[in-house]
Amino acid sequence: MASSGVGPAEQLLNSSVVKHPTDWSADGEFIVYEVNDPKTGWDLWTLSVRGGGRTTAFLRTEFAESLGRLSPDRRWMAYVSNESGTNEVYVRPFPPSSGKWKISTAGGTEPRWRRDGRELFYLADRTLMSVAVQATSTFRTPLPKILFESRVSQKGEWSYDVTPDGQRFVINVAVGDSTPAPINVILNWTAALPR
Repeated sequence: MASSGVGPAEQLLNSSVVKHPTDWSADGEFIVYEVNDPKTGWDLWTLSVRGGGRTTAFLRTEFAESLGRLSPDRRWMAYVSNESGTNEVYVRPFPPSSGKWKISTAGGTEPRWRRDGRELFYLADRTLMSVAVQATSTFRTPLPKILFESRVSQKGEWSYDVTPDGQRFVINVAVGDSTPAPINVILNWTAALPR
């Protein structure tokens, strides 16, 4: 349905398996979603919105793949997989072709791209991590950097979000039932990084 609320709602996909949308490409062409397949568990699929609703398996293996996020230029897919025995963040080309890069080094989840595609963020436990991205014909990244420790509450699939410039974060934080906690907005956090 249009964000203005004008016009009828349009059904995009109907199937009997459990599925969750995780991203919509910046150009509006693809919706990324995860499917709980009875045979393979969690897999990543895409739905071509302008392509007549065509669905395509992006990654369907015996491991659990989830939380897929397309890069702003739609050339790369960041996602989470447990193929190493623990959840880690990986990147693959989109559409699927050869190549796979492990981004996180000690566990990771919830990848998010900066709007220009030159930085990828993720959570490692309660630590927000950042990795610079150099993507031309291949994909290269240095080791991830710690941005800051958080009190993130990981009760859902998305515990935080980042502004388009990568300078501010909104984080779901667990609070007690009786005392509301203040909202902390961290500005100019890059000034605290070691040089």
